[in-house]
Amino acid sequence: MRGELIAIDLETTGLDSANDRIIEIGAVRMQDGKIIDEFEQLIDPGFPVPPAVTHITGITTDQVAGQPSIEQVLPALKKFVGDAPVIGHSINFDAAFLARYNVLTANMLIDTYDLAAVLLPRAPRYNLNSLTAEVGIDLEHAHRALDDIRATALLYWKLWERALGLPYATLQEIVNAAQGLGWQAEPVFRAALEEKPIPQDNSPVDLSGKDLFGPPPKDEKPLRPNDDLDSLDTESVIGLIDENGALSQVIPGYDKRPQQITMARAVTETFNQGGHIMIEAGTGTGKSIAYLVPAILWATANNQRVVISTNTINLQEQLINKDLPVLHQALDIPFKATVLKGRSNYLCPRRLAAIRRRRPTSIDELRTLAKILVWLLESPTGDRGEISLRGPIENITWQRLSAEDEGCQLDRCRSVMSGTCPFYKARKAAESAHLIIVNHALLLSDAASDNRVLPEYTCLVLDEGHHLEDAVTSSFSFRLDEATLRRRLADLGGSKSGLLGEVLRSAESAAPEKEVKRLKKGVSAISDATKLMEHHIGSLFTAFQNVVDNPDQPNATDYNTQTRVTQAIRDRDAFAHLQERWNNLKEFFDVLSQAMQYLTEALARMEQYDLPDYSDLVNSTATAARYLKETNSQLNSFIIEPDPNMIYWINTSRDRFNATSIHAAPLHIGPVAENYLWNNKETIILTSATLQTRGNFNYIRERLSADHVATLEVGSPFNYRESTLLYIPTDIPEPNDRNRYQHAVERGIIELAATLGGRVLALFTSYAQLRQTAQAITPRLALGNIAVYDQSDGSSRQALLDGFVSTEKAVLLGTRSFWEGVDIPGENLSALVIVRLPFAVPSDPVFAARSDTYPNSFNDYAIPDAILRFRQGFGRLIRSSTDRGVVTVFDRRVISKGYGAHFLEALPDCHVENGPLDGLSAAARNWLNLT
Repeated sequence: MRGELIAIDLETTGLDSANDRIIEIGAVRMQDGKIIDEFEQLIDPGFPVPPAVTHITGITTDQVAGQPSIEQVLPALKKFVGDAPVIGHSINFDAAFLARYNVLTANMLIDTYDLAAVLLPRAPRYNLNSLTAEVGIDLEHAHRALDDIRATALLYWKLWERALGLPYATLQEIVNAAQGLGWQAEPVFRAALEEKPIPQDNSPVDLSGKDLFGPPPKDEKPLRPNDDLDSLDTESVIGLIDENGALSQVIPGYDKRPQQITMARAVTETFNQGGHIMIEAGTGTGKSIAYLVPAILWATANNQRVVISTNTINLQEQLINKDLPVLHQALDIPFKATVLKGRSNYLCPRRLAAIRRRRPTSIDELRTLAKILVWLLESPTGDRGEISLRGPIENITWQRLSAEDEGCQLDRCRSVMSGTCPFYKARKAAESAHLIIVNHALLLSDAASDNRVLPEYTCLVLDEGHHLEDAVTSSFSFRLDEATLRRRLADLGGSKSGLLGEVLRSAESAAPEKEVKRLKKGVSAISDATKLMEHHIGSLFTAFQNVVDNPDQPNATDYNTQTRVTQAIRDRDAFAHLQERWNNLKEFFDVLSQAMQYLTEALARMEQYDLPDYSDLVNSTATAARYLKETNSQLNSFIIEPDPNMIYWINTSRDRFNATSIHAAPLHIGPVAENYLWNNKETIILTSATLQTRGNFNYIRERLSADHVATLEVGSPFNYRESTLLYIPTDIPEPNDRNRYQHAVERGIIELAATLGGRVLALFTSYAQLRQTAQAITPRLALGNIAVYDQSDGSSRQALLDGFVSTEKAVLLGTRSFWEGVDIPGENLSALVIVRLPFAVPSDPVFAARSDTYPNSFNDYAIPDAILRFRQGFGRLIRSSTDRGVVTVFDRRVISKGYGAHFLEALPDCHVENGPLDGLSAAARNWLNLT
């Protein structure tokens, strides 16, 4: 959209447009991509600027004191804006504040956040800083109104140019799909469409999407395991990774590591003999090479697939992009390795075609569809890892468009989509691969679906094995919220919309009138039932909310409340009321489930009539029927007939949405591990850098029902006594002395960072404490030109890591996701602060329920669980044999409590010093030989 446009941005004292106040306005006038006028004004809100706002914007109370009030500024702002279209990044936020003063109420609003989400489908983040960097705009002073709005105006023009670059057919489809939905971005796409010439060959778009996903896969033969298996020669395997072996010829500066050789020997013998083993391989062992070499040799010698499962994408990428290419070069053996993701990670062409035919029913669905159409112009893979999905809405829409379809068979992918289906291509590649790299979630979803996802295999390597319990828990969990349930019912539609409408239109075009009348009757019954259910769904989730709001429930005023549904909760009057509400709704659920089943059967009888899109419609109705049946069963179990091996809880977010969701997860995961892994796979190697607590494997073996599994510890090649100083402050207050403890944490980080010139990573267990610390230390460290990177601004983990490493003087503050998987070798990281011992939150429903199964839960469950996380956090510092650094623990309980010794004993043999907090900086300086 060209012409005169106004871009506007506000800085405010908070996020509540009804109660917070504007403290700065910035606006620019833009004409065809050029900024031609500007407006900037600080505003006195009449009260002090909150410290958190000053931390983000740099605007202080002194700066706004004596400035005009908002009422004094508005006339000039109205004159500047006029009736021009108004641009903003998340413009509805700014518009809500100005609407109180009757400003922008009649202007067209254009949201650059909304546009970017469609036109930059692979952008890592959609905040203004990230987007301006993505398109090459220099943002000098972020979070000041005028600087932000200059960037927003220029960002809009870049996005407009991208819209103009879209094919005519894509723009036309987006504009047509947006009809009647009131999408703010629609005028921009319509303007772009009107500027483009109509192509000479403007034939209708092929909605099947076969042309979007590239050619079908090559016809490669799947592996057929040999009838007689050949054992590997253990010494030959070891020779490959020994001092003068094949790897030493392709890796510069290759070092022989005895720990790696010990592990490779154990892995080889496990492949040869069959069986199960846990191997703890310390940091620096090179454990991936130690299992990859035997796995490759075993797979190629015996034509057997080996599945390698990891918990994180980072490790998957290391295996595929670093380790395996080296082994291809070193081993001189032809082998094939591929990554296979879960079905939900691949776009389903049939489901995409269905929504394109039916058209979106909501703005949220429309945005995601438009984003996918633009993305598919850039990449034909259909792989979720290549598109950035924002928040729960886009993720939910993707889920409904993904290949996560229990009724879809590979033969159907080949025949209906001519083999272009992304999941089909990935699965066919896996069938012919020697190594299949997956994540734990896919591994377990394959197990839960009777091995319908992965090709058949008997050999498994589980890396990052300390996450297996959490992965099992997640894979066998259930979650439901009101919005999701309403959305799934709305997707059914009625006689003229949604799935039901498409079924009728298809039947009317080809089936006999008698069959159509029957179908109409069934559709009418379903449509009536869904309408009647609307009220009862609202009543049900209100009843869930009332259970949480019980005055006896602790922490009922918390922003996010998790209420575990124990027997005591079930005995309350509020829960009895919930059961009444469910009994009312269940009657409709039963009727609806039966009607959907009838519809599925009725469609199945119409195969002879050659209905348009027949296969897709049968599959869609069967999937909807299964969803209703499963949801009905899960709700009934939650409310009426709880499974004794399930944990149930209600989660309430007290934000502007007041969202309530219900959850269920398995209490004991050991039986699942037994059924699907230990009793099912001939060879399993489970490995991690952290499997032991208190010097043995007892805890993790007990959690995974793995008492029969052999164990091995190979240690680490690093000399921690020479490389690592562990400094324990003896006078720091304990965490329960909150104010004094917090001040000590802030002082300790500031003094350590000032001494080392940054290069400090601090690990927190609480986001609230991290945010408080960031607000306190940022201005003080800025005096020494030391930047603070923290999660309080919503930046991604990778963006924070990149900023920390690229900034000469920086401190990085991270919560749970930073306790592992962070690799910062060399002088970029010199000191690690473990702020608190990483105990699980006692009120977490899963943790609390599992704690109840132990007679001494703190000693037998809470402490071992925290020790594993503590060891992972410690491992962030020393990442290579030449690294040197300092670890300090700001939690006096490691020396004041009896259990503290277990944490310290779990660490490698470091150089340990105990002393006052004031002595930390000097000790760090001396250890690192700083002058």
